[in-house]
Parts: sequence; structure tokens; C-alpha cells
Amino acid sequence: MPIQDPRTRRLSARTITRTLALAGHAMMGVALGLAFALLTTRSDAYGIRPVLLALDPSGFRLTDFAVTCALAFGVVTTLTGLALTLGEEK
Repeated sequence: MPIQDPRTRRLSARTITRTLALAGHAMMGVALGLAFALLTTRSDAYGIRPVLLALDPSGFRLTDFAVTCALAFGVVTTLTGLALTLGEEK
């Protein structure tokens, strides 16, 4: 009987599918966050761009705002996707 190395474990199809679904949710969240940042910084109706431009030049910039939005939306959609995936199983 062959001895299997414990470090090389085969992943089930369910695990791979769940991981790909979570990655898809994360990418969707990042895209939504970047779209939100683009919309809010390019439109004067929200008043975010003048506030960011009035800040200290060495501090928080438009790029930082876009990255923050992308990460926030990405984390939230990943957690939502995880909750929906685990809820489907029960």
C-alpha cells in the first residue's frame, strides 16, 4: 500500500468551486469599489473631490480614496459571498 505524503492533499471539487466563487465575489467587489470611487470623485454633486484636493498634499490623495473604496467593497462582497455560500449548504 503506497504511503501518501500528508502535505499533498487533494482538494475536493466543492472546495475548488467555493474558492473560485469567493474569488469572483472579491473581484466583483473591487470593481464596484473602483466604479464608486470614479463616480464620486468625478462628479461635483457629492463634494468629495474638492475635499480631497483641499487636504495636505502629502496626506490622503485621490488614489488612496480609490484604493480604500476598492478594498472596502472587496472585503464586504467577499464576506457576503461566504455567507451566501455557507447558507446554501444548510
